[in-house]
Amino acid sequence: MPDRLSVTAPASSANLGPGFDCLAVALELRNDVVVSAFGGVGVDVRVEGEGAEGVATDPSNLFVRAFAAAGADPAGLSFHMTNRIPLARGLGSSAATIAAGVAAGQMWARREADPLPEAAALEGHPDNVAAAVLGGVTVAWTAAAGARALRLRSCPVDFVCVIAADELETSRARAALPAQVDHADAVHTAGRAALLVAALDAGRADAIAEALDDRLHEPFRAPLVPLLAAVRGRLAGPPAYGATLSGAGPSVLVWCEPGSGDAVAAGLDGLGARAIPLAVADRGVTVS
Repeated sequence: MPDRLSVTAPASSANLGPGFDCLAVALELRNDVVVSAFGGVGVDVRVEGEGAEGVATDPSNLFVRAFAAAGADPAGLSFHMTNRIPLARGLGSSAATIAAGVAAGQMWARREADPLPEAAALEGHPDNVAAAVLGGVTVAWTAAAGARALRLRSCPVDFVCVIAADELETSRARAALPAQVDHADAVHTAGRAALLVAALDAGRADAIAEALDDRLHEPFRAPLVPLLAAVRGRLAGPPAYGATLSGAGPSVLVWCEPGSGDAVAAGLDGLGARAIPLAVADRGVTVS
């Protein structure tokens, strides 16, 4: 077995408007974890960075649990975590942690396996985890054998993430969704999700603005995320294509023309949120 390894995993934004629970993009904002033997008993967990004060530093730590679930024994190991992904902001912090923990656990235990099914089982849904594992823009689904995903060949847009100051628990955002939706709204959203995938894969940026129109989840979550309307109110066409909730919120993802991220971010000052350009993460989880 190795005596030390480093693992990183990117942030992710799921749903991407109409791709509810299946589409996601990996973003170049990464958590790092160094795993090493320290010769003691139990586990030694040290956390710094985003949300460090609220992260468990015992065997209940999410990374440690994912590491163990992948078949590795965490006893006698040190876990030094540097978190850059904000927690409970719709940026896939738990998915990144789980993907990193499963990949590291498999490597530590010398298991050759796809980390996606195990990570998705721990996360409870595959969208963010697929992007964290594969990088790029992904389409994820659940089959009889577990979670599966495909990565698109291209993503001809830049992103600006507007990170909300306050947290929003996913359970609260889920509770805002109705048990049923109109058939017409389901058809509309399915068509827009298909259009978005086709537009991204074909490099047809001219179709992206229309493809972002969702009727399944964003209208119901918008009252919980006033930042979404505030951001959209600042966008007046090119170089921005539009804005979507990042996951369940409360952060917002702005889609814009390549090379325009800094200018779009500057135009979003004064909203009480951090607007930062983020590149698409070409690599998913990495272990070395």
